[in-house]
Amino acid sequence: MKTMKVALLATAALAAVSISARADDASALKAELAALNARVAQLEASPALPTGYSLLTIAEGQTSATPGLEVLHKDAVALGDKSTVIGIMPTADMPASTTIEWSGYVRAAIVYSKVQGYEKDTSIRTRGQLNVKAKTDTSVGEIGVKIGLRVNGTTLDVNNGVVSNEYWGYWAMTPELTLAGGYTGSLGNIGYGYDGACSCYYTDNADAAFNPGDSKQMRLSYASGPLSMAIAVEDATRDFLSASGGSVFGGGDSDLGVAAELKYTGDAFNGEISAVWRNSSFAGESDPYQIGAGIGFSLGDMASISLAAATGKLYNNQKFYGASVLASANLSEAIHAELGVAYKN
Repeated sequence: MKTMKVALLATAALAAVSISARADDASALKAELAALNARVAQLEASPALPTGYSLLTIAEGQTSATPGLEVLHKDAVALGDKSTVIGIMPTADMPASTTIEWSGYVRAAIVYSKVQGYEKDTSIRTRGQLNVKAKTDTSVGEIGVKIGLRVNGTTLDVNNGVVSNEYWGYWAMTPELTLAGGYTGSLGNIGYGYDGACSCYYTDNADAAFNPGDSKQMRLSYASGPLSMAIAVEDATRDFLSASGGSVFGGGDSDLGVAAELKYTGDAFNGEISAVWRNSSFAGESDPYQIGAGIGFSLGDMASISLAAATGKLYNNQKFYGASVLASANLSEAIHAELGVAYKN
C-alpha cells in the first residue's frame, strides 16, 4: 500500500512539472511574437532609405562638362549653362554618383542671302534641339554618354526629320586622361573667328568656315590646368551631291583620317592649334588636309575678339587659305551685338 501511494505521488509531480513547462513555453512564445510585432511596426514607420538619402532628386542645375569633348560657342549660347538634373541616390552632404541631365531649345530666324551669279533668297529657318547626358562614378573612373537629337526646317512644308547630330560615350580613366568615341565635330575644326565663335547658327550662307565637318571617331584627350590636347582617328562621310557637304572638304564617301588639337584656356586669353588629314577613298582625288589656329581675347563681360586662320587642300587638289575675325559686345544686360568679317581664297 505504501508503494502504491509513492507511485501516485510521483505521477502527480511529473504532471505538475509538465504543465509548468508548457506554460513557460507559451509565455516565451508570446514574448517573441510581441517583439516581432514591435519590430514590424518600427520598420513600417521608418523611411525606406537611411536618414539623409533620397531615391532621386529633380532640380535645375549647372550643365556639367563632358571630359574631352569641346562645346562650340554657338552651342553653349543656344543651350545655356543650366540643365534639368536628375540625381540618383543623393545624400544630404554628397552629390549623386549617377546623374541624368537634359536641356534643349527651339529657334527661328529670318535669313536673307544673295550670292553673286545666283538669285537672292529670303527664308525662315527653324531648329529644335534636345540634349540628354548621363554619367556615373565607378571604381575605375567616370563613365558617361551624351546624345543630341535635332530637327531642322529649311523650306516650305518640309520637315527634315529628327536626326542625332551628336552621340558620344567616354571613360575618364583619370582626372586628366579620357578615352572616348562616337559621332561629333572633328578635332580639326577651328572654333574661333566668324563661324567658330559666332553665337548665330546661320552663317552657312557664306563659305567662311574652317570646319572639316562631323565624323565618327575614337579620341584620346589629356587636360591639365589651362592646357589640353587630343588626338583622334576619324571616319568622315561626305555628301558628294552637295557643293560643300557642310564641310570645307566637300566630296564623296567615307574616308579615314587623323586629327589633333592643342588648346590653352585662360580668363583673358585663349587659343588653339589644330590639324586634320583624311585619306580619300576615290581614285583621282587628292588627300585633303587643313592646318589652322585661333585666338580669343576677352574684356571681362563687356566685349571679346576672336580670330581664326587656316590653310589646306581640298579633294579636287585645290589649295585654300583664309582668315576671319569676330567682335562681340554686350551693349546692355538684354542686348548683345556681333560683327564678323571673313576672307577665303
